Amino acid sequence: MSAAVAVAILGGVAAGEAAAATPERATTFAQALAAVDGVAASLPKPATTAAAAPRSELDRLSAEQDRQLVEDFAEFDEEEEVREAARKALESTDPHAIRQFLEHGEAEARQRAKAKKNELDAKNRRQIEAMRGTGGPYFNAEVERVLKGTPRDRDDFLAFGAEIARQRDKATDQNAQKRAEENRKRVQMLATSGGPEVKRAAQAALDSNDNAVIEQFLEKGYLVAAQKDADDRAAHEKAQKEALEAAERLRDLAQKAARAAEARTKLIAVHGDAVKALKNAANAMSSAAAASREADRMLAADRAGKRLSSYEQVKAEVARQVGYADQAAKQAEVAAAQAKVQAGVLVETGLTYGTQWADVASGIAASAEAAVKAARTAQHAVDATAADAAGLNAKNQAQLHEQQAVKWRANAEEHARAGARLAEAADKQAAIAAAAAARTKQARIEAEKAEQEAWAHAKKTRDARIEAEHQAKIAAAQRVIAERERGLAAQARARAERERDAAAAARARAEAEARTASAARAQAQAAAATAASARARAAEHEGIAAKADENARGEETKAREARNKAYEAERAHNAKQARAKATEAIAASARGTVHAGEANAAAEAARADANTAGAAAGQARGAANTASGAAVRARSAATEAAGAAARARAAAAEATPHAARANAAANKAEAAAAAADAAA
Repeated sequence: MSAAVAVAILGGVAAGEAAAATPERATTFAQALAAVDGVAASLPKPATTAAAAPRSELDRLSAEQDRQLVEDFAEFDEEEEVREAARKALESTDPHAIRQFLEHGEAEARQRAKAKKNELDAKNRRQIEAMRGTGGPYFNAEVERVLKGTPRDRDDFLAFGAEIARQRDKATDQNAQKRAEENRKRVQMLATSGGPEVKRAAQAALDSNDNAVIEQFLEKGYLVAAQKDADDRAAHEKAQKEALEAAERLRDLAQKAARAAEARTKLIAVHGDAVKALKNAANAMSSAAAASREADRMLAADRAGKRLSSYEQVKAEVARQVGYADQAAKQAEVAAAQAKVQAGVLVETGLTYGTQWADVASGIAASAEAAVKAARTAQHAVDATAADAAGLNAKNQAQLHEQQAVKWRANAEEHARAGARLAEAADKQAAIAAAAAARTKQARIEAEKAEQEAWAHAKKTRDARIEAEHQAKIAAAQRVIAERERGLAAQARARAERERDAAAAARARAEAEARTASAARAQAQAAAATAASARARAAEHEGIAAKADENARGEETKAREARNKAYEAERAHNAKQARAKATEAIAASARGTVHAGEANAAAEAARADANTAGAAAGQARGAANTASGAAVRARSAATEAAGAAARARAAAAEATPHAARANAAANKAEAAAAAADAAA
């Protein structure tokens, strides 16, 4: 019932009451107001039924935005279950189907998709676990990798990764077989042309008939055997070198010994000359001493006979002996110089025993010089004796006699010193002779030892020569084998060159494929990175869209509440306006009666309430309009964000399989390149 209807009814009641206004009327003014309030209270409220309020522009826009959002889910979502549920909601005739999908249908569809993915991944995991240990090294490694990886890795492995891994293992096996054949040929060649240890080890590897043993021999065993052969060869060469060096040392020692023996012979000869000269000097010294004593006897006879003898003969004799002594001393000095030269030769050869004879010769020369001095002293004594004899009758006889005594004392001292020198030279010569005898004995022992060593080295040299001759025979036989193998190698080289050309062409193709694979891998990685980035942005935008949708729903709720409040305020305003008019009508009908003042006051109060209610209704209508605009904008933004997130998620989902296929193509290209390189 509208406010106009209520006013009309109240107007009719008021008119009836005015026409029948008697003191006995049954309806009072208060009852009339109560009737107006009852009619206003009986008006229907908007919350009791949604169908009473007409569909607003906000509701229409919200429904359109919801439908657009569901269409985006149906077209772009990456989960098939979500897309199917969205299509069913769009196709349904139920007006609440779209709202139900947005509120809980999408979450339920995603839960079903997650369960389906988990079930599929569990199935894939069981299928891949059954493949453990069933392929080659690369295949088995890929199985372990994807089992530890993501569900996407396992799905891609079953789709194309397993086949690629088996192809790589197959290519590796083919290459391994070819490599085993080449290894066997190499070992056969080493078994015929290598050293003793290499031959033995190579033949043992061939006898095992095991490719792994042959490969192990080429990797490690050959190096050990070759090193042993090299060590044996080095030891043999070292022994030969040592024998040659020993022979060279013996030859050098023999040359030095011959030179030293010659020097030692000359040294002994000049030593004998020095001894002979010393003997002559000593004899001359003794003769001079005898002449001085003869002069002294003549002086004693002259004193006793009171006569003067001639001393000229004695003087001549002593002068002659002094000359002999001086000549002998010079000969001894020459012999000492020659002995020093020969001693230098002994020092140069390193065979220094015998150099003491040079020292003895030097001592002999010094002794001879002392003998000369003693002879001259004897000559001076003879001259003093002759002078003493000539002055027997002179006044200065005592002085002359004293001079003679001095000369004789000097003569005696000089002879004593000469004798000491001679004795020292004799002792030194005896010591050197003893040392020379001992050294000679030691030299004989060393010479015998050197002779034995020389014979031993000679034997080694002979054995080395025999071994060298034997090795020369073996080398000759190996040379024949090498010539034959060289012919086979030339044929193999021709085949290898042909294969090399084919391998070069294959390598060129492989390198081209590798470059293509590299470019494809780069593109795949870029696409994967772009997809990951797009997926991340899609997730971010989806979160933003969800938040915006939540905010939009809140704004819609607020707008709906504001609209209801505005409607309620407008209804209250209409009711109050009607009440005011009814009150004015009652007041007009009661004018002139006892109730006129009361009716006028009630009419004024009702009008004030109506005005207040009208202002509140206007404010509520403005707030409702503002809330409706905000809700429309929020719903539009939420719808746009959800659509953008769905499209980004769809683009990321589409880029992911493209990146996977590009990566698979790159793996195939790399496998082909590796196979071509191995064949080359």
